[in-house]
Amino acid sequence: MYHNPQNQPGTQQRAPAQPPEVLSTKDSLYISDALSWELLAAKKAHNMAGECQDPQIRQKLEQLSGMHHQHYQVLLNHLQPQQQYQTVQAYSPSYQ
Repeated sequence: MYHNPQNQPGTQQRAPAQPPEVLSTKDSLYISDALSWELLAAKKAHNMAGECQDPQIRQKLEQLSGMHHQHYQVLLNHLQPQQQYQTVQAYSPSYQ
């Protein structure tokens, strides 16, 4: 039988979690690290795709690179909401 402790008398219900208005230093540093990880993963996948001889594997690596680039953009938008639709100049399709 399913037991739901929230329906018990005297049990407090929690409000849905809301993101804070301001990011803490720790949150900001974590997002900064995550940005670095995503950018590095995108670059590595792109470079591996350039070295790959098999077209199917090359295509999957490019998809992987694109996925990490999307993750990078989402994280960046959390840090810079006013520039939501602009591309970051540090990241370019040529993966310099």
